[in-house]
Amino acid sequence: MVVCNMEKIRRIAVDAKKITGKNSRTALRCISAARAGLLLRSGHQKHLVQAVRECGFEYLRFHGIFQDDMGVYREDAEGRAVYSWQYLDEVYDFLLENNIRPFVVFDFMPEALASGSTTVYWERANVTPPTSYEKWGDLIYETVSHFTGRYGREEVAGWYFEVWNEPDNPPFFTGTMEDYLRLYEVTARAVKRVSEGYRVGGPAVAGDISWIERLIQHCTERKVPLDFISAHNYSAKSFREEPEPGNIPGIPVWNPGPSWALGNLCYDPSGLEQAVRAVKAAVENSPRPELEVHFTEWGLTYDYWDPLRDSYHAASYLLSRLHTVEGMVNSISYCEVSDVFEEDGPPTGAFHGGFGLISLQGIRKPAYFAYRYLSQLGDKRLEVGGQDGTACKDSQGIQILTWNDIVRQDMENKKYYCLEHPARPAGRLQVTAAGVEPGQYLLQVYCTGCQKNDPYTMYMRMGRPNSLSKRQVELLNMFAGDSPLQVKLLDTSEGDECLLLDIMENENDVFLIKLTKLDSF
Repeated sequence: MVVCNMEKIRRIAVDAKKITGKNSRTALRCISAARAGLLLRSGHQKHLVQAVRECGFEYLRFHGIFQDDMGVYREDAEGRAVYSWQYLDEVYDFLLENNIRPFVVFDFMPEALASGSTTVYWERANVTPPTSYEKWGDLIYETVSHFTGRYGREEVAGWYFEVWNEPDNPPFFTGTMEDYLRLYEVTARAVKRVSEGYRVGGPAVAGDISWIERLIQHCTERKVPLDFISAHNYSAKSFREEPEPGNIPGIPVWNPGPSWALGNLCYDPSGLEQAVRAVKAAVENSPRPELEVHFTEWGLTYDYWDPLRDSYHAASYLLSRLHTVEGMVNSISYCEVSDVFEEDGPPTGAFHGGFGLISLQGIRKPAYFAYRYLSQLGDKRLEVGGQDGTACKDSQGIQILTWNDIVRQDMENKKYYCLEHPARPAGRLQVTAAGVEPGQYLLQVYCTGCQKNDPYTMYMRMGRPNSLSKRQVELLNMFAGDSPLQVKLLDTSEGDECLLLDIMENENDVFLIKLTKLDSF
């Protein structure tokens, strides 16, 4: 009798001698926060410090330095500008003291300068053009001059200054494209009045490439400073062409809420790449093909209270999408670092589908570990045989990151990811490395997936308590502790191909494999 073995095997093969280039660390260059005012809160500060320490993020982008809760700009009875830097200084001092630089966004409009009353978000951020472009230019000049005086020209030259947020998206700007071009020009010239070496750009579009093309054309024709192009994208699409009425579970309704519909989104497994290529093409085919490109907002969903962001699926989805655009742009900023986030009002529960990589209670979500693992890759890229994997090396050894990216979603995010979905077996995973220098190594294997660095599944099994006791937080943190799955010594004295991992993997598992020289500890 003949037995047919139909076991599925996924193989990842790495050669430590075949270097293909530099590891760009695109995904770790920048991370987003909510608005400036929230960075004054201790919880948000703790989350950011942890993420910078464990993931190595270099820049932080956030809204609202000119919103009235920061108190930067007011006017006296005669209409003369009155500036206050106290709260802004507290925010920027905190960032620089914790080794993260600001990716400054000049938004939203101070009420004293606003030409209208239209606002966005729960905090009522004003989204109208200025009543006086001259006063707006003075505000920019004084702000950048203050930064320079406090932190020094050399430090501020390492920052980025971005003009507004999604002006092509009606909820965020009531002006026309021509209004934005004027706003940009006044802002850019004000920045450069302080220092020609400072970097300024935009337009941070939600997706309309024509705004990018027009901005480059405008700046070229009028010799307006422009150092980089920025855009946004989310790997999300409509689940149905016509959403079902009343099909959004568990969403608070209050005023003001968002001015766009919630729900009816699902994960787009082809997301990000198309948007990146479109922006890159617009720049490369323009009179300024050398411009840097930054995606200053990105994520798996732009919806509020979306449980996809809490789910174990998020880690593999993030790595899958980021891998498709590796090295194509200068940064891709995940939105956001923390669930201390109030665009649609204060959070309503422990795991509420918030934007953050870290929950309100400081619990690391599965998505967090995608970035934590990326940060542990070395500076040189290695050739990889097989699908869904990347490998790097440094002076201490080699690191391999691989993921199983399976999508079985048959409902919109808010319905699908609020349910528990035990992972299905995906077959055997074998990871090998050739060309490893002879010596003794420590082999460490880490995993994120269903019930591995997966506090959300445990939270669901606890009955989804709206508030958590300290003991419950401690328990959930145990399920996000990132303990190694395997640890052992490996002797490569003969220089043969090494079998690093042979395991039955589940769908949406993510593995980080580290082979580190023993004498480097």
